[in-house]
Amino acid sequence: MVPGLLGLLGGSSAGLAFAPALQVLTWPFLAVTLLMLARGWWLAPSHGSWWGPAWKNRATYTLITATVLSGTLWGLRFAGVLGQSPL
Repeated sequence: MVPGLLGLLGGSSAGLAFAPALQVLTWPFLAVTLLMLARGWWLAPSHGSWWGPAWKNRATYTLITATVLSGTLWGLRFAGVLGQSPL
């Protein structure tokens, strides 16, 4: 299992084959991420998830967690920690 993971991370020839495709897809993936998070934040107030029952509050916490995690991962990506920086 470890060689397969290393291949995905670019540690072997199989991983290196994915590198150009992932570099090309950086901007579309960023756009999709921003669109999905924006849609979630847009719909949250209209569905009463801010002050609603406990199950609606869990949806808000999930949206907050997803936003923080996404921001962290994209920040690391652009900082060059998760591969070559696309900038």
